[in-house]
Amino acid sequence: MQCPLFVRIVTRPWSPISALSCALGFSCALGVCAGMAGCTDDRHSVAPADLATPGPDPDDHDGDGVTPAMGDCNDADATIGPNSFEVAGNGIDDDCDGKTDEPATACDGAALGQTDAPSLAAAIGFCDTRFLVKAEMRGPSDVRARAVMAKFGRFDRLEGSAMAVLSTGIAADKNSGAWVRPQDGTILGQDNKIANPDVAIVGPSDCGSTPQPTVYDYSELAVTLKVPRNAHSLGFQLQFFSAEYPEFVCHLYNDELLVELESKQGQSKSNVSFDAMHNPITVSNGLFTICQNDTSKPQTQHCAQSIDGLEGTGYEDIQLGKPIGGSTGWLRTSAPVSPGDEITLRFIIFDEGDHIFDSVALLDKFAWSTEIISGPVTIP
Repeated sequence: MQCPLFVRIVTRPWSPISALSCALGFSCALGVCAGMAGCTDDRHSVAPADLATPGPDPDDHDGDGVTPAMGDCNDADATIGPNSFEVAGNGIDDDCDGKTDEPATACDGAALGQTDAPSLAAAIGFCDTRFLVKAEMRGPSDVRARAVMAKFGRFDRLEGSAMAVLSTGIAADKNSGAWVRPQDGTILGQDNKIANPDVAIVGPSDCGSTPQPTVYDYSELAVTLKVPRNAHSLGFQLQFFSAEYPEFVCHLYNDELLVELESKQGQSKSNVSFDAMHNPITVSNGLFTICQNDTSKPQTQHCAQSIDGLEGTGYEDIQLGKPIGGSTGWLRTSAPVSPGDEITLRFIIFDEGDHIFDSVALLDKFAWSTEIISGPVTIP
């Protein structure tokens, strides 16, 4: 017999199939709801930390900070309420808006062509204003080095109407009148320099290069978020292009993309986008796959797609018989978060060693997830 889907409780060590459901007012013991027999329900699973714990307000029975009078449609489950995001396909009104499994609404239609931080955040997918605290540009970020675009060369945005573009030069492709050949590069002012945001991050051990204390042509988009009560991880997609591939692989002249996740609750920060060996996103890792193989170094022998895939970006142009750059293709980063925490995602791109030779990062398709993961991971 299946228990009614009102209260959800875990009675065994958490796993995706250990969630049981008990009717409101019943307790659960050894997998059986009191007064009811044979309860089974795999449609909704929660981690132990999500179980109902009474809050300081006597009317807030699940401790999520929201009472039924304030809009909590299930006051016995802290993962369901106005401070949760809607989970597609689980048959539950997670955010108590009276609708079930409704798709997320895009918010980037008016962002196309804009360069302000809120528009860049909207283009990535930070649309739910319940969880977006603020978006801001930090450091010596040059307005020419950022854009909201529907397409970069032949690469379309992944969702909505647009994606965010950050660059160490001009954020434009060959279809734009503002485009500058990436290998010629753009110096974004001699004053565009700043201390390395995370000098503790080192490159591949077999490269021998060391992080530089000062970096150049710096752009940073910082997005501060309140983590939904039912979220245990987040994800977004990125793609990195660079004209420093392959000449400056394992060299101090190296553009870099960092995505730092700062947790207010944990008082910590870490780079969450890296390759399988935890090397940051640069030309010196093994993630470049849309390029021309070069036999000089191990990191330049992973090209799986021809440079035709870079058409229109400018990184496919030939100089001295070789393409001037390459790309990682689309990658997806996932990282763990704690429900209710306040976090800041810092999307940072910069040049190490000098101001010349440009790189670009595309950012799109941010989403929350209920999946519990042990640590950050970036995969194709």
